[in-house]
Amino acid sequence: MTSPFNKKPMLRKYKEVDLKFRKEEFRIWYHYFECTQTQEAFTNTELDEINMNQVYNQYRERYGIPFPEEITSIREKYGISASKISEILGLGTNTYRLYENGEMPSVSNGRLISTIEKPISFLSQVEASIHFLSEKEINRITSNIKKIQEQENRALWETMFEEKIFHNHKPSEYNGYKSPDLSKIAKVISYFSSKLDTYKTKVNKLLFYSDFLMYKRTAHSMTGITYKAIPYGPVPAEYDKMYIKLCDDEKINITQIAFSDGNYGEKIIGKADDYMDNFSKIELEVLSSVLGHFKGSTTKEVVDISHNEPAWKENEPARELISYQKYAFDLKAF
Repeated sequence: MTSPFNKKPMLRKYKEVDLKFRKEEFRIWYHYFECTQTQEAFTNTELDEINMNQVYNQYRERYGIPFPEEITSIREKYGISASKISEILGLGTNTYRLYENGEMPSVSNGRLISTIEKPISFLSQVEASIHFLSEKEINRITSNIKKIQEQENRALWETMFEEKIFHNHKPSEYNGYKSPDLSKIAKVISYFSSKLDTYKTKVNKLLFYSDFLMYKRTAHSMTGITYKAIPYGPVPAEYDKMYIKLCDDEKINITQIAFSDGNYGEKIIGKADDYMDNFSKIELEVLSSVLGHFKGSTTKEVVDISHNEPAWKENEPARELISYQKYAFDLKAF
């Protein structure tokens, strides 16, 4: 971005500030351009979105308001339209759709939507709406709810195992304000394994940089993985459990490779043939940036690069979880 005063490129900077939203203050990393001549600050649409997303993230987490992806997922689980679920919940006709598209719900509406994630709670809302739902609609929705309850009961152990893998299922600063997505993780691994030799240690770093660079550019992670710092660099907090689950689900293969020096390595190959599907434009740009940066690097070189990151340096001594909000904007490799 060029300065309106001297037409020269401005410096992109960021600093900690408090921004107000709904009469409350939230501490964020405020991004702006600074004119080298006047030191005046300017923003554009991209920076405004990064700044406000940080505020919205904290507000949603503070008050238990679901994120747009969660709001969409809840509706799609029950197989009904946005206008119909708005009607059932007593919202305005287009309100639920607006929430899916990013508009911030009131605290009461946000918590109402959170409650209907549980089928039994949504069933009570449907039963309270019999005065305007047709008998056919009621039968279809209640039948679907019962099927979902049965599926969730059968998948209870799997759900508990995933909670062990990811530490945080709900969006927070430790998963980049995104619910973990095993399918997206498998696609990211497939993307890199189709272009690089992807051994476990290297994959851990490629995932870290993909998520943290995504957060640096959008204030949301790509996969929802929680990372911690260990001697070999930043890694998914429970990466062994995560890879076991992905193998069990037949989303990746892990092969032990013997090297000429007598050592062994675990090579990870993604099995998602459709790995290019469902990536947004910005996600593909982030993946391409990470690929371009590390394509010619050995595993040791990638590890060494990750050791320059404050996210690793400040958390490795105690092997702590790494906050996206605190460290992503200070990413050194990008």
